[in-house]
Amino acid sequence: MGEPLKILLIEDSEDDAQLLLRELRRGDFELSWQQVQTAPSFQEQLVKQTWDVIISDYRLPRFDAPTALDIVQQSGIDIPFIVISGTVGERLAVDMMKAGAHDYLLKGNLIRLPEVVRREMRDVQIRAERRQAEVVIKQQLAAMEASIDGIAILKEETYLYVNQAYLRLFGYERPEELLGETWKLLYSEEEIHRLETEVRDIVEKDRAWLGDMTATRKDGTTFIQGASLTVTDEDLLISVSRDISDLKQAQEQIVHNALHDDLTGLPNRVLFLERLELAINQASRDENYRYAVLFLDLDRFKVINDSLGHAVGDQLLREIAERLKSHIRKIDLVSRLGGDEFVILLDKIDGPETVTHISERILESCKTPLTIEGHKIFTSISIGIVMGTGDYHQASDLLRNADIAMYRAKKKAHNSYKFFNAMMHTHMLNRLTLETDFHKALEQEEFLLHYQPVFDLFNETLVGFEALIRWQHPTHGLVFPNIFIPIAEETKLIRRLDKWVFNQACQQMASWKTTFKKSSDLKISINLSAQDLQTHELIENIDASLARSGLDGNSVIVEITESMLIEDIEKTVDILAQIESRKIQISIDDFGTGYSSLNYLHRLPVDNLKIDRSFVTQLQAENRNCQVVNTILALSNQLELTSVAEGIERPQQLQKLKQLGCRFGQGYLFSKPLPPKEIEANFLTR
Repeated sequence: MGEPLKILLIEDSEDDAQLLLRELRRGDFELSWQQVQTAPSFQEQLVKQTWDVIISDYRLPRFDAPTALDIVQQSGIDIPFIVISGTVGERLAVDMMKAGAHDYLLKGNLIRLPEVVRREMRDVQIRAERRQAEVVIKQQLAAMEASIDGIAILKEETYLYVNQAYLRLFGYERPEELLGETWKLLYSEEEIHRLETEVRDIVEKDRAWLGDMTATRKDGTTFIQGASLTVTDEDLLISVSRDISDLKQAQEQIVHNALHDDLTGLPNRVLFLERLELAINQASRDENYRYAVLFLDLDRFKVINDSLGHAVGDQLLREIAERLKSHIRKIDLVSRLGGDEFVILLDKIDGPETVTHISERILESCKTPLTIEGHKIFTSISIGIVMGTGDYHQASDLLRNADIAMYRAKKKAHNSYKFFNAMMHTHMLNRLTLETDFHKALEQEEFLLHYQPVFDLFNETLVGFEALIRWQHPTHGLVFPNIFIPIAEETKLIRRLDKWVFNQACQQMASWKTTFKKSSDLKISINLSAQDLQTHELIENIDASLARSGLDGNSVIVEITESMLIEDIEKTVDILAQIESRKIQISIDDFGTGYSSLNYLHRLPVDNLKIDRSFVTQLQAENRNCQVVNTILALSNQLELTSVAEGIERPQQLQKLKQLGCRFGQGYLFSKPLPPKEIEANFLTR
């Protein structure tokens, strides 16, 4: 069951309404909604029940988004307001955001809608929690201040009367010790100066004052005194007091908890955004003021968390938090946004050199492993950097750009940093366009398969093919999987794509086996994604494809990447066992690049280990890659597994692999991936 979501939808097009509702359902929301088209109906529904989000088309025949936003703001309801439009220009979009809209999307880019809704709902919850924390503080203060602990009556500056509670409060035993004495006896010179300059005028003007002061007991100890001062018609001053030290401490703790992360104790998103807004405002006033935002993400944190447990993962986050704090100045701020994401605000910096120096110190410290519960853990961090200038007006823009730069750093290399530039934003917009095109490609079946031959290296005979997907984009031409597979995984459309690939590859191999005699013993290798192994629908799809094509399971090899093995080992073992029962072979792809699969390898029904191309392309005698390949081959022999090398491009590599005992291989030395007709002409009809 999905996450419940109640939507108040301002839209006059039923088709457009259904499109955005479909995207939200794909985002795992369980929807209830009310569609309105006029201001009166919108006002009626706004107060009729509680809504989670308002989604509004920018312009309707009798209504528009600016008017709706104004109605919401006048109502005082804190609810995400998201604008959807197919034509709104950048200027109108900016105006809507300045007016108070939380986000806007183009109708052609609704894939982002679930993410935007979740983000804005989280922000509403944060604001509500903070308001509730403030109410709690006020309630606690009111309850404590209404309780009478000590009463004193003063004429001008001297005590006329004190009760026993007042004496106990200040550490005295007899009233005579205070009667006739000035109130200044109970306060330090600094506090006396504050009371005379800040409080006296208020008391004389308003005839009353409520607040706190730092008082001194007879023994010299101090405490926070909560006091209510009232001037009577006879010009007597009545003081009602109590010790509120514990309350002040509790109040400070409540405020701290509302603004800090429970796990690491670091400032949270709310406090960070407040500080960042101050920096933005200062930069708009002072052209010489410089600041920077660093967005940090732990590389492979999920692998550590899943393999070693959440307790180790939590301790790792605490240790990283301490390391980050050690590399910043007192004026800077490090915050945990959530998960394994941190942000740093560097305040009053000279320029990029300061940011570079701090970033490099952080990355250098990550090279030192951490020991947690007996585990030696090597970590690395990807850092995205934005230099703050007067051109920025929204904290969200800075975080977005720093996030973009961080992902570029992560793609570049682990434990690296990257400064944001305008080209990155352009790249991200292009990526969003490509996501939209990808959805259309699935509907219009713009994908095709190429096949790369796999050979027995010792007799150089053909043993099968690996099916590799390509996207025949209508304007960009042939697009390779490294571009669109990440999109398919992020949008959760990879299962649908893999289902098509599996069916298509089985149909093709069955056709070849029927048409060409030399194809009878060949096998087809088909890649699966991590998301495929998370559902038992995979088995249903495999059975359907085999039945539809008439292909035997022993003609198929499924390939899974090494990192997929530790996602959910129990479920993985179960699903792979079911695949094996269909006589399908299982191959671990990119072997040698993962981290924990050796712990599980003996439990899995694996037939082949596929040596990653990164080791093969750099394969030289006596170098480190040669040692890695030799180790993998020794492991495969011990486990009675077949070894397959990919990325063979030069005769020297082939010769070395044969010397090391690698049985099978593929690569450009033999053939690049080819369309079916060229495979038939070059390998099946000779």
